Amino acid sequence: MNKLIVELKNIIDNNPEATDLYKRNLLKDYLQVIVLRYIYSNAEYSELVFYGGSALAQCYELPRLSEDLDFVDISKKIKIVNLANDLRKFFKEEVDLLIKIKTQKFRIYLKFPVLKELNLASKSQSNLLFLKVEVFSGFNFCKKYKTEIKPLFRFNQSVLIKTFDLPTLMSTKIRAVLYRQWVKTSKKGTTLISVKGRDYFDLMWYLQKGVEPNLDCIEIKNKKELRKKLLEIINKIDERSIVLDLENFIADHLFVKKLGKNIKNILKKEIENAL
Repeated sequence: MNKLIVELKNIIDNNPEATDLYKRNLLKDYLQVIVLRYIYSNAEYSELVFYGGSALAQCYELPRLSEDLDFVDISKKIKIVNLANDLRKFFKEEVDLLIKIKTQKFRIYLKFPVLKELNLASKSQSNLLFLKVEVFSGFNFCKKYKTEIKPLFRFNQSVLIKTFDLPTLMSTKIRAVLYRQWVKTSKKGTTLISVKGRDYFDLMWYLQKGVEPNLDCIEIKNKKELRKKLLEIINKIDERSIVLDLENFIADHLFVKKLGKNIKNILKKEIENAL
């Protein structure tokens, strides 16, 4: 059996009570580390700056899983097709696994043919586990920021990752809370989830850590204005959406359910204390 498949199977076996969707995200968590190892071991890609929820989870121990890998290409030199082809070659030659890829303007879908072998897909379902990699060629909204090198030691992998400092990362999350337009709909077009609960979970984490946001990256004059805008949005939080979005990223479903009922008050208190 392929070594990668063995590792993925061990992850599944160690989490027998988890839902299938949560198990899929556990597998993505492992695959993220493999992709990060490749990127930061390659001179052509090692200057990419890792950010987003996955950066928090992998580099700063955010207590939730994350789906995607997000990077900023400050140099604006990375060609997305080249990165996709290099990743496919890496998994074929170094991991002995043939994967499929699909590229868009700034996005790569890595498709791993593993789900049926891991009993996470029925005969009628797709065998492909998707891992999305996004590389943005600009950070134009933010002129003043710092980067850091963070060591990552997970799954017997050792990686030195380039990421933004926490104040800048917090600012990118605040921008998501303020400006992200996102809904998840059914095949019939019915809205299932109206907000990304993970955005609000991450904001809560930053606030409880006492991180000061990099206001230069939010395009807001001062903390008073930021507090006002955030409280307006927090007051509109949909409890059901928070729960439905987070339940596939946190193992404890009872915690997620209780958090959905309380996150509005938690965030309001944290924002009033911090900003």
